[in-house]
Amino acid sequence: MAHSTATALAESRKAGRELAHAFNQGAQPQEVSVDIVLPAGEFCVGATAGSVLEWADSEGQYMKKSGGYVIGGGGFGMALNAARLTTNLMGNGIRKARAGREAAFQWRALDQGRLFVTNRRFAVQGARQWIDLWYPDIRMAECNGRTIELEMSGSPRTALEIPTPDYWFVMFHKLAYDRIVMPPELRNQA
Repeated sequence: MAHSTATALAESRKAGRELAHAFNQGAQPQEVSVDIVLPAGEFCVGATAGSVLEWADSEGQYMKKSGGYVIGGGGFGMALNAARLTTNLMGNGIRKARAGREAAFQWRALDQGRLFVTNRRFAVQGARQWIDLWYPDIRMAECNGRTIELEMSGSPRTALEIPTPDYWFVMFHKLAYDRIVMPPELRNQA
């Protein structure tokens, strides 16, 4: 694990555990002032930069090359044509495999911008669009210390790639379910 990745994970776990301890001691989420319009009864507890990712496939495409022109006859011409055909076939296989990997299901960026955490939703003011992830639509949620992954009703799996995701995961559980979750402790990886 790279040092910066390990440091970010440690900071995320620590921030989440500190927030969970504060909630266990009776602290409550505090409203912050934001410059977005919120409906009556909705309040914001924080904002952070982030990306919204979607678990999706892609249309992988590759350029298939054929054997090309036939060059002359004789032994030399036949050998050159055979070499070119073999090279093109090998290249086609490599291009097709790469396109297959790129088309496979994986996390793909949907948008990025500011993420507002409210008592009702994750509201993302993206570069291209607003994305509202309403708490009642979330069927499952987990945090791996790098992202918050959400399974939403009627939507593909979604992930929020944000700084200190454990902190926001603890906050989300308190707001959405009035439940305190405790991020796992990091074990020394010697």
